[in-house]
Amino acid sequence: MSAGKVRAGDGSNGSNGVGSRHAFNIETVEENGNHAEQGGQTRIDVASAPGEVNEGGEIYPDKEGRTIFDRHYLGTGKKVPPYVGTHKVTAVTWVELFAQQQLPAWRPVITPAQVVLTLLGMGIAMIAIGIGCTVSTMGVVEIVENYSELSPPNSQTVFTDEQKSRVLQEGGYNVSVDMRVTEDMKPPIYVYYELTNYYQNNRRYVRSVSPQQLAGVPTSLDNLKVYCEPQLYVDGAVNDSYPEDGKITPCGLQAWSFFNDTFEFSKIEDSSGSNPPSSSEQPVVIDDSQISWPTDKSFLYGNVTAENFNIYEEYRGGGTLTKPLNQEQHFMVWMRLSAKPNFWKLWGIIDEKLVKGDLVRVKIQNLYNTYDFGGRKSIVLSTNSWLGNKNYFLGALYLAVGGVFVITGALFQIAYWIKPRGFADDKHLSW
Repeated sequence: MSAGKVRAGDGSNGSNGVGSRHAFNIETVEENGNHAEQGGQTRIDVASAPGEVNEGGEIYPDKEGRTIFDRHYLGTGKKVPPYVGTHKVTAVTWVELFAQQQLPAWRPVITPAQVVLTLLGMGIAMIAIGIGCTVSTMGVVEIVENYSELSPPNSQTVFTDEQKSRVLQEGGYNVSVDMRVTEDMKPPIYVYYELTNYYQNNRRYVRSVSPQQLAGVPTSLDNLKVYCEPQLYVDGAVNDSYPEDGKITPCGLQAWSFFNDTFEFSKIEDSSGSNPPSSSEQPVVIDDSQISWPTDKSFLYGNVTAENFNIYEEYRGGGTLTKPLNQEQHFMVWMRLSAKPNFWKLWGIIDEKLVKGDLVRVKIQNLYNTYDFGGRKSIVLSTNSWLGNKNYFLGALYLAVGGVFVITGALFQIAYWIKPRGFADDKHLSW
């Protein structure tokens, strides 16, 4: 058996524009590595002149679909050499079929039964997935309590948002909320804080951060000015009365607005059966050691110590930092920006079971000011499913689309029953 290579080149004679001669060399190699007779090459010469058509010398397929290569080998009785590198496919035939888009292909003949079965099958599959998603979501237990509406303790009137904002500027106040468990909650139970009307996706806010500074990479002052101002210096400009001339680390609006409310959880155990009736509080441990993304800790944040960061009361925007950035779990969670104005952020995880009827008391230090822009703050307890938190949208979407497919398939079948049409019936064609 031999392998072949096709080479093409212009002949040396007739290259003056009067006529041209194309030489096609089919180089064959025997299995033992030796060239075939005539120097291992078969030479095919095709001559042409302006205005002259040579039926036996055309490179492109003729009316019968044969090329010069086909005619040469058909005339000599030789086998067409296989294309080097392609198994069991000849170069001439494969290239020709590919160029003419005549490669073998599967072309299904669609019948009404196939259309109806496809629509019904896809619809039933989507409905099944939608039911699974909905059932999974129904198993998620959520408890949400809004604590931003609470006024300071011992207040004689209900405070307005403006009054609450003024109190927060003076140091904040403590409140507590009771969360009644309505259904059994198996661990892990996730603790979130919710903020509303907070646009972390604002373009100015998104740009106001220096990733190089967060990662501990040396960064020029000019680069920091581009991204971090006006939160690059404590009072907006260089001031040698502050350490490091007042330069803030980490700088930018994202870091400056770090959420700083704190939460303390306990479970109220009712001893109403005792004499006299009493109740006691048992602390609930919140694990916040692994609430950020592992990649954030490993790659985005370095062993960087905060400097001049929210430690001056008159310039404070949020919480302070006491550990290196790659150890501040709550800070790394905060810096994962939300795409929507209403969002949850993970605060911690409860690793003990809460049963129906339990009363969880949350003591909150209300420090973060959302009252100036009409935002609300809530505390959330939630379990998770394989789809995440409670969200009926995905299940409803699958059910709706599946229902449309099933109804469409049924309508197609009814239409076919009412007005049947035979296979390959051309009487309805215009011609």
